[in-house]
Amino acid sequence: MRPTRMRTAALAAVAVAVLAGTGAAQAQAQTQARPVTQVAVPPVDHNCISPDGTNLNTFLGISERIMGPPACREAFVGEQWYRGFPSWGTATGGDDARYPRGYTPARFDPMDDFVSKFQGVRVVSDIGTAREQSRTFGPETLRRIAPFDGLPFATFAAGPLPTLPAGRHTSTVFMRLSAEHCDGLSRRREVSCLPGGEFAYTGPTPLTLFLKNA
Repeated sequence: MRPTRMRTAALAAVAVAVLAGTGAAQAQAQTQARPVTQVAVPPVDHNCISPDGTNLNTFLGISERIMGPPACREAFVGEQWYRGFPSWGTATGGDDARYPRGYTPARFDPMDDFVSKFQGVRVVSDIGTAREQSRTFGPETLRRIAPFDGLPFATFAAGPLPTLPAGRHTSTVFMRLSAEHCDGLSRRREVSCLPGGEFAYTGPTPLTLFLKNA
């Protein structure tokens, strides 16, 4: 599986868009939550296939539908589903790690440091609208650590999540860490570090729920 790496340079922009609560952001979320009136048919075979051809259901050991990756954003009303979101990669080990000035990891190897601080996520549906709801998940959200191009990557899936009404929705993921974590790949804090506490890890990802054909 080719991992998708979330960089903190984008996290700052995501946090501003999600947390500022501006009228423009709320209007956009409300537009995305408009109902879908037509009956459509998402793939009945709900295996989520990543751009490199990996079956994410098999890779993560999940039998239900996975929502979030670009090719996996449609489901039927009534289905429970899991929220997939970008993986997090680190340097291979502490001997190769490079950290910003003043940062001291809690564990020698950067991935062990991340795992020791990862507390879970909060998944928010339809953020900024009257239909907003959230579910909180713990460390079990980290489903698998696997290497790619010599680097370890942590891959996530939160759920199962309850079904949503027919229509267009958004799904936003907030991550929780017990303390700041840096990946050991550079000395630039804005590129290689995640803050402690809860922070927006993704923007509002569009999802669509359809009624099944009679």
